[in-house]
Amino acid sequence: LGCVPAEKTKYKKPKRVQKSRDLKRVTMSAISDFYRDKVVFVTGGTGFIGKIVVEKLLRTCEVKEVILMVREKKNTLPEQRIKTLCASPIAVLVHPFAIMATRCEPYRPIRHARAVSIFERLAKKNPSYQERIRVIEGDLEKPNFDLCPESMDYLKEHTHVILHIAATVKFDEEMIKAININIGGTRTALEIARQSKNLQSFVYVSTAYSNSYDEHIQERIYPVDYSPEKILANLDDEKLIQDVVKYSLKWPNTYTFTKALAETLTLEYRSHFPVAIVRPSCVMASLNEPMPGWCDSIYGTNGTFIGWYYGLIRTSHIDPEVTIDTVPVDYVSNSIIAVGWKSHIERAQQPEVLVYNCVSSTDNPLTFGELLGRVATFHPYPKVEANHNTLPYVCADERRRECEKACKKHPLLTGIYRPITFASSNELMFRLYSLVLHYLPGYIMDLALRLRGEKPRLVDTYVKIDKVVATVKKFSNTTYIFDNQNMKDLYLAMSPVDHQHYPCDNRNYSWRLYFEVAVPGLKKYFFKEDLNNVKQARQAMRKKELIVNSALFLIVGLLLLQLYYLLR
Repeated sequence: LGCVPAEKTKYKKPKRVQKSRDLKRVTMSAISDFYRDKVVFVTGGTGFIGKIVVEKLLRTCEVKEVILMVREKKNTLPEQRIKTLCASPIAVLVHPFAIMATRCEPYRPIRHARAVSIFERLAKKNPSYQERIRVIEGDLEKPNFDLCPESMDYLKEHTHVILHIAATVKFDEEMIKAININIGGTRTALEIARQSKNLQSFVYVSTAYSNSYDEHIQERIYPVDYSPEKILANLDDEKLIQDVVKYSLKWPNTYTFTKALAETLTLEYRSHFPVAIVRPSCVMASLNEPMPGWCDSIYGTNGTFIGWYYGLIRTSHIDPEVTIDTVPVDYVSNSIIAVGWKSHIERAQQPEVLVYNCVSSTDNPLTFGELLGRVATFHPYPKVEANHNTLPYVCADERRRECEKACKKHPLLTGIYRPITFASSNELMFRLYSLVLHYLPGYIMDLALRLRGEKPRLVDTYVKIDKVVATVKKFSNTTYIFDNQNMKDLYLAMSPVDHQHYPCDNRNYSWRLYFEVAVPGLKKYFFKEDLNNVKQARQAMRKKELIVNSALFLIVGLLLLQLYYLLR
């Protein structure tokens, strides 16, 4: 047809497009890059917050080594405790519609079908992660942590970052012990940092309530009347300790008092290395990491939350309208890691000790009534106003119906009573509720335990609970106002990539959706129960209620009958 054959052309392989350094820099995490190949010394690494920090550092930061100071406990050596921690299975959320409770990310289901370790994700990514954990034996309460010379020299020679998280978190701790651990331990950690050759950042984890005598808490270190150095040097001086105890009455408990004094120690070291303070409020179950709803702590708000859910705490000395400040543990962990990065990069511009209030109530408030309603049937009763004439009702019927739905959704098989709580901010009403709802059923259950040949323990538990209530009632009946501009500045300084890897902005999640993860997570992780045992759990709970209520009515009936014969 006269067609001219096409001219053969030699195939040329397309040139590979090289990523520019700028593009590579955008896709990298500045925080992860800072911690890469660093040696990080973490105190309190076996605690509630510390475990999350260690897992996060090893999984996302590619640190060279994490040094954990662990003491011997119950005849278990430190190395064995860490091996047990890394290998211990934690029952995981078996919930086909569990969701990531965040507004800024699309909801997606989370499915788990087997027990895993808290380090499961890390083990999949790097099976040899335990090789990057170095364990040294030490005791926070003793001078110089009771470290051997070899361990002390290793810390000073190799440490780049120190995250001081360890503390005694008992609100009713003895004053001397609280001083030795919370103040003396902080001074020792700061001294190790000062003598370290390569230190680049020091982060001290305090508490948002360290100055809780002031209802407006700013991001600054508050002055104190006593020098922590003088107190540590004169612990044998009974007169001084008595004066310190009197002065500490300004604070609600020894924990917040010693934390406030420990904060002032950082001022003496700011000229030697970058120092920052992170103040988390009440730390609760995780939102996303290491798995949604993870919790293994009974201290603070977690303990109260668990007591409500278990049916142990049936009355609370709280004002349901008061705002509670609580933060998921993984957001606290991310904040600590991010602050370590920021305090290093801004050392030249900001030589002062910056304080970061890691709080939620400023931008994402939650009341005690709303918190209670997520886990128990909630009956708020009128509170007496200042003029003692008006008795306003503090909770709508709609909220109560929502509460009943929440407590029936995930009942506990091992619970001792249906989750139900009567709340009052009035001391007299709380004591009355406590007598009827705690001690009377407690004596009945202890009697049943005695008849079975077991040790009675419920009444003793309620006595301990009342002691804790006395130390925290200021928090549960006071709405605090927190400044958190430094935390907001931290978030703004982070890149979009770091926002994804280290979320720490408490405006980015919904409390309603958070508790949809936290409540079943508590059932699975803490109580080790199957989420599918709803029918069996309800049947068991009905039997327990029938026994306790029958015994209670019988005792009350006998008392009324005896009173009738006495008055006849």
